[in-house]
Amino acid sequence: MSVGTRMLVFLLLFVAKAQSQGKTTLLRIDCGTDSSYTDSTDGSYWQSDENYIKTGTNRKVSTSRIEQFNSLRAFTQQNKNCYTLPTPTQAKYFIRSSFYYGNYDGQSKPPTFDLEFNGNKWASVVTSATRLQFHELIYMPKGENISVCLARTQDKQFPFISILEIWPLDDNMYEGMNGDLAWLRSYGYNYGGGSNDLENWILGFPTDDYNRVWQPYDPPGINVVTALSISQNNVNDPPEEAIITAIEAADPADVINLPFTLATTTNLNYIAAYFTEPHEFLDNDTRLIDIYVEDDFMLTVEPEIGICTCALIRIQSDGTLNVQLRQNGSSTVPPVISAIEVYTAGNPLVPSTTSKDDLDGLQVFINTFEQLSGWSGDPCLPNNTVWQWLGCNGNDPPRVSKIDLSGYGLNGPLPEFSQMQALETM
Repeated sequence: MSVGTRMLVFLLLFVAKAQSQGKTTLLRIDCGTDSSYTDSTDGSYWQSDENYIKTGTNRKVSTSRIEQFNSLRAFTQQNKNCYTLPTPTQAKYFIRSSFYYGNYDGQSKPPTFDLEFNGNKWASVVTSATRLQFHELIYMPKGENISVCLARTQDKQFPFISILEIWPLDDNMYEGMNGDLAWLRSYGYNYGGGSNDLENWILGFPTDDYNRVWQPYDPPGINVVTALSISQNNVNDPPEEAIITAIEAADPADVINLPFTLATTTNLNYIAAYFTEPHEFLDNDTRLIDIYVEDDFMLTVEPEIGICTCALIRIQSDGTLNVQLRQNGSSTVPPVISAIEVYTAGNPLVPSTTSKDDLDGLQVFINTFEQLSGWSGDPCLPNNTVWQWLGCNGNDPPRVSKIDLSGYGLNGPLPEFSQMQALETM
């Protein structure tokens, strides 16, 4: 084991199928659509976003093959615009934000902006002229709602969003994932799933009961194999479509190398690798797979016919991970793998939000002046996307030190805001 490497490894094999979609509260928002509707292709219900945000403009995109990407909400006025999503149960939530620029504004200039949640930075979104983009996160909020914000970070590069989805996970999913951190889903690969054409992607529900996106990926020089069916699944409940296809090394002595590049360096990573046995063997054949990460041995897996086995690994990295599947010394056949997920822990969550006294005082302004009614989310966090009419100081908790309402065309007397004791400039 390398000096300084932190890891936790365990193997999960469960015979009970995880919680079904029917028991999962899935909120799917088609941002920018004019009204809620039921998708005719799969029966899923999509809500408009009018009940979750007060700012932005609905825009149309006419070039997507997927209905939900034919509209978006664009934000050209405020520097930060936040959705408020309900989180009624104490649970880990899976949140996905999806983006498709599609040249909706005729400028042929896909913007770059920040994506945030509850005062924490989630990601820098670098949009594309043609590609769909997904950012997925597992997070356990402490309150009854969560704010997801789009923040402008560059001049004249206006944020937008196409789809926003959130749903609770079953309590025993992603065992060992620390609830005090947010986990960014860096990869979700369906090995043996075919070419990277959009029609081969698993785009969540109904194929995946837990609505995850799985990208097909077939490394070169590897055989694609298919199992007959999966009768028993593990606690993370990956979709059967992702498990019955797999890749297998061409020769028993060959190593399957699975390299990953991560957005952060020095953070904790969580790997969930999924296996099933695609072949009926003769009595003297055995498949045992040794899993290595960065040349360090983690554990041995023995896939079984009709069963999905999950190997979970938590390990620190320096920004890259190289997962290797090697033939165990007692094995007679090559290594195989069906699917993998790689999550990276985000930076430590902010220890405290903006002072409650300041939040209460700002809410008085928002309630008094219609011109301010669209402002929501944490006003001072992250500290590089403070509300454009405020100045903030400190971090435990952040305090509002400046209010500048010039240019907003406000009329009438100022409301009572004496609770904002850190205010220096008005």
